Parts: sequence; C-alpha cells; structure tokens
Amino acid sequence: MKVLVTGGNGMMGKCLSEIVTDPSEWIFLKSKDCDLRDINSVMNYFDKHKPTHVVHLAANVGGLYKNMREKVSMFRDNVRMNENVLEACNEYNVQRGIFVLTSCMYPCNPSKFPMDETMIHESEPHFSNEGYAYAKRMLEMQCRNYNEQYGREYMCLIPVNLYGPHDNFNLDDSHVVPAAIHKLYLADRDGTDYTMFGTGTPVRQFLYSYDFAKIIVKSLLECQSTKTLICCNNEVTIREMIELIVKCYNFKGNLLNDASKADGCMKKTVDNTELLKMYPDFEFTDLEKGLKMTVEWIKKNYDSCRK
Repeated sequence: MKVLVTGGNGMMGKCLSEIVTDPSEWIFLKSKDCDLRDINSVMNYFDKHKPTHVVHLAANVGGLYKNMREKVSMFRDNVRMNENVLEACNEYNVQRGIFVLTSCMYPCNPSKFPMDETMIHESEPHFSNEGYAYAKRMLEMQCRNYNEQYGREYMCLIPVNLYGPHDNFNLDDSHVVPAAIHKLYLADRDGTDYTMFGTGTPVRQFLYSYDFAKIIVKSLLECQSTKTLICCNNEVTIREMIELIVKCYNFKGNLLNDASKADGCMKKTVDNTELLKMYPDFEFTDLEKGLKMTVEWIKKNYDSCRK
C-alpha cells in the first residue's frame, strides 16, 4: 500500500503525518513538489510514485474575506486541482480515495436545519464564497461519476470549520478560529484591546484537526463505503467561540466588536447522524479543550508558524 496525500504541508497533512502508524507507506505531497493545477505535472508525479490510495486535501483555501476578494481564483484553482487529481487517480488505477469537501458549500437558505448529505446541491451557496463552494460541489459530483462510470471507491468527507495546530494563522487570509487566536495572541502580548469583526451572532460548528485526521484514516483504511459523510461537532456563536479563546489566554483587555465588517452566512448547521452510524464510538474533542491545545501550540511555535 502506498497512500498519496495532497496538501501534505498544510494543517491536515501535518496532522495525518503525526498519527499514521507506518509513515513509510504515506507520501505527503507539498505544493513545491507538484503543481496540481497542471495536468502534466500531476500525471508525472503519479507515474513516479504510483500510489494505491489517495487523500486529496490540497485546495486554494482561506477565510471569509479571502473568499470575497478572490472568487475567480478560488473557483478556477480548485476545479483544476480536483479534476487533475481525479483524472490521475483513474489513469493510475487508484481504487480508493478520500476527497475533502467543505460545509460552506451548502445552501445559504436551505429547506431545513440541520442540513444533511442529500442537500448539497439544493440551492445556491452564500454569495460571499460561491467560487470555492461551487468548486467543492463539482468535486462531489465528479467523485460520484467516477464511481459510477469506472467502478471506483472515491469517498467524500465534509468537515465543518477546522482548527488546530499547524493551521494558517495569517490575519488576512485565514479562517475565523486561527485569525482570532492570532489576534488575541497579539492583543495579549501587547496589552491592547481585542476587536472582533462582525456582530458575533452567526453560528458555526468547529472540528479539531486531529479528530478529522482520525476520521480520514478510518474512512480510507477501515471501511468500504463511498457514502458522503458530514464530519461535525456542536455549534456555537462566533462570539461564544471567541470568548472561549479569551478564556484560554486569560485575556484581561476589553472585547470589542466592529459590526461594520461582514458576518457571512448567519447559519449553516449540518448533521452528523450518518457519521455516527458508521463510527458510533467516535469521540469528538471538546471545543474549549481543542482551542486550549491550539493556543498552547501557537504560544510555543509563534515564530515559526504560518502567519
């Protein structure tokens, strides 16, 4: 067995590299090794390594404000990467693969909450991230089509907002949790107040990165299903999440908010019933505990982390 992981230098790639039992069977592809947007580069890489399994994590990804600024490249880059990896998987007879989607591709005005796996294409995603959202929807469709036409076992996993060590903590492009952790790190260090962007009222679900890494490994190696699965935990408001980070730092400054900044979609709650049917004994990391471990990690690794 030889497992190829795209996005090997990102948060999830590093998490996977830390939990796999036999690292010699895993190849962690970094962006400098292969441009996944270039089909020739992808085919050459697959020809060189001949993987038997694939975990496709790589994506042009970012938080709300990057999605709003760069809709064209968020769609173009991700569609190219996804289709090239799928084509190479089929060409080199990769029978089983895990392809990572995102809960932000779901409709912004669904027929019901919580949303389940059948509702991905029900209506339009939120306008703020439609480029990225539609690229991920197309990946789900193509995995189904490859399974049907070529008899493959390509399975899609849908995580909610991921966070944890090794994340991208860039203040302009990162997701809400790493951005808040970084901003509070600076406010705590410098003795200043903290200003939260938006109203803080949208609700979100957050998933600790090592929990998702365990789900990926189980889905790749321990089951034969190709059923798309939502991977999520309980939901909280953005403000509640930030207040937990404030608690992790024992932050003494004022917690302010700038309501002129965009909130994004107010609610996109999804349901993990199917996941728990497949893995009934799976235990999620409590949000406060996961945030505390992430805060402790950035304190130790601030100088070298992605920011």
